[in-house]
Amino acid sequence: MRRMTLAFTALLLVLTACSSTSAPATTTSGGAIVGGGGLSGGGATAGAVHLVKGALVRFQACEDFLAHVKAEAIERVGPYGLDWYGGWPIAFGRLDALAFPTAVPEAAVDDSASGGNGQNYSTTNNQEVGVDEADIVKTDGRRIVTLTNNTLSVIDVSGDDPALLGTLTLRPEMAVRDLFLYEDKVVLMGTTWGVVDGFDRPVSGAAEAVSDSIGIVAPEYYGSPIVTLTEVDISDDPVITRRLQIDGTYLSSRMIDGVARIVVTAGPNGFVWAYPEGNGLRAEREAVEANKKIIEESTIANWVPYYVLTDRGGNVISEGAAIECDRAHHPVEFGGFNTLNILAVDLDKGLDIVDATSVLATGETVYSSTKSMYVSTNAWLDPRIFAEDRWEDAQALINETRTQIHQFDISGNTTDYVATGSVRGYLLNQFAMSEHNGDLRVASTTSPNWWGGRAARQESLVSVLRPNKGELEVIGQLDGLGKDERIYSVRFLGDVAYLVTFRQVDPLFTIDLSDPSQPELRGELKIPGYSSYLHPLADGIVLGIGQDATEDGRVIGSQVSLFDVNDLDNPIRIAKLRLGRDTNSVAEYDHKAFLQWGDTIIVPLTAHGWNNEKQSFFTGAVAIDTTDGELSEITRLVHPDGDNWEWGWNAAILRSLVVGDNLYTVSNTGIMKSSLDDFDTVDFLEFSVG
Repeated sequence: MRRMTLAFTALLLVLTACSSTSAPATTTSGGAIVGGGGLSGGGATAGAVHLVKGALVRFQACEDFLAHVKAEAIERVGPYGLDWYGGWPIAFGRLDALAFPTAVPEAAVDDSASGGNGQNYSTTNNQEVGVDEADIVKTDGRRIVTLTNNTLSVIDVSGDDPALLGTLTLRPEMAVRDLFLYEDKVVLMGTTWGVVDGFDRPVSGAAEAVSDSIGIVAPEYYGSPIVTLTEVDISDDPVITRRLQIDGTYLSSRMIDGVARIVVTAGPNGFVWAYPEGNGLRAEREAVEANKKIIEESTIANWVPYYVLTDRGGNVISEGAAIECDRAHHPVEFGGFNTLNILAVDLDKGLDIVDATSVLATGETVYSSTKSMYVSTNAWLDPRIFAEDRWEDAQALINETRTQIHQFDISGNTTDYVATGSVRGYLLNQFAMSEHNGDLRVASTTSPNWWGGRAARQESLVSVLRPNKGELEVIGQLDGLGKDERIYSVRFLGDVAYLVTFRQVDPLFTIDLSDPSQPELRGELKIPGYSSYLHPLADGIVLGIGQDATEDGRVIGSQVSLFDVNDLDNPIRIAKLRLGRDTNSVAEYDHKAFLQWGDTIIVPLTAHGWNNEKQSFFTGAVAIDTTDGELSEITRLVHPDGDNWEWGWNAAILRSLVVGDNLYTVSNTGIMKSSLDDFDTVDFLEFSVG
């Protein structure tokens, strides 16, 4: 029986998915954070993690790559294999309480999403102008494509009423998460678990030979994670044309000018470990020796992700290693066996991988400008600290953690590794990073919200990092923000940063970053509740969506606020609109659910509670007018059954978008067309369910 318990496993998965650990919190220099060395003997503290100065090291060839991972694996392999040192990456959900856009400069606001540039349809509410983010609903002004009920629907919105052009039912095991729309193509993306029959089978040709040679037995639905990109032609009835499958887990993606960059984390694959035959020390020692031999006999195919590109009929177009060894990098000291891979797919050329780069690391949060992509990743924490019940050591490391960030240049045709650095604490989400004038600004909180242990005193900070000879060096930092609170939202824009923390009240911090070497706290506004998403409006007004709260911090229901931030030294709230008790909005944690069109915003809303011993229920959206610095509710939009407690959950409005003079709202039950003039329902197109 394994000595490491399931409880240890669960905790480590949380750690590796949500955290990164490093040197003491007082360290502010850049450099790569990597895992510590051995734990045996009475030397270094068990589980210690080091901050290593310098850039990552690039492998010169596959021989170098293989020698490196073999040496590290043989040192760490146990009677049950590599255990927690590497394996299938775990896709943990993150608390995407999305971020806090700024009010200036106006030029940085994506007018195409808000109706400000003459375009007659809205786009996804992206973080950065010119960087498209995948979503479940997209439009090109003629068609709307939706991903609901495991079905891709293509709707014609060029006529008087929305008309269904076609649907494509997707297999549940495909686990499609989001999509891109590019000309007459839709690319679906997600992670498939397990080996399935037919078109979804990922192995063929050389890949199958590799599997057979090392004795893989992959039972249905219990196999490895496989990133799956499915290309669909929607010029007529939707039809699958190609499929690209890659070992690993889909993390995130961005698209610029038709080139999609897919971020994939992958672990070692194809190992069939020897386990102890019976109990006792001898059985375990024999298993360790057998596993060392398995590692010695491993090939590069066991350590890098494999890909297979197939056509509509499932015929292999191409296959092979998804990355080239001389485009891979590793930290100076051991940081785990997972690979973080950025794969470029040019949609004008089908689903061919046109470029790839890789780092021996895990990945958690992705941010991209038009010039650079940044991936925050987790420092490696030696699992033996938990096997030895060193909980106090683990708590100290967690409280002193740092987040590692890798920068990649995406300004040209390739994706090139640039630099690595670190900041103290944990990142909330993608909005915690922003590039401006070649610098990366990062907001972090020193202790995570998921850790149940007694943490050190919590605070937040803003750091400015600049690449220099392979390092992201911290050139400026402002700390001590929100004592005993954590970040609920953040956004950088131009020379200004806004930060929201919360425990009982909502401090809104305004931070001047005009001198990146000396970030300056300019103003602070404390009000009950918090804002978990704010959106820039014209003339220095920021709109916030979040939760109202009592003076002791108990949340009451959704609220919308307007903040005047023209005077950074004196931010003030100029308007507030409560949306009702026991309400919440998807837009509080998913920025893509928010729509601004001119002076109107559309916010999904759900109400569920008890009133005078009677259960109340509503799910739909609310339209709000923001004209002249005031807030007023225009109307509430509801799909059929949206007020029905028994059936209404499926009618929750997920996205809103504008085409021409009409508003379209999308739920799992269908798509509703409403007039922008009076918001009266024009038509409702019902989706088939099941």
